[in-house]
Amino acid sequence: MSKDNETSPEILRALVEMRGLGRTYARYPDVVAGAFERGRRPISGFPKEFSPLTEPAGRFTPSTDRDE
Repeated sequence: MSKDNETSPEILRALVEMRGLGRTYARYPDVVAGAFERGRRPISGFPKEFSPLTEPAGRFTPSTDRDE
């Protein structure tokens, strides 16, 4: 784990227990810790030439004759 975002073993163990991975963590601690570290990384951004609109938005027509 990196120095600036270091997570204590107690926090890791608590998160593992919350997710029901206690037995897996007991058998494979480096695998679970590595997966936890990879999961904390931010998802990379889109390329600059990528358009935020990949397809046109559909039309939305709310029904005005609702019975409430």
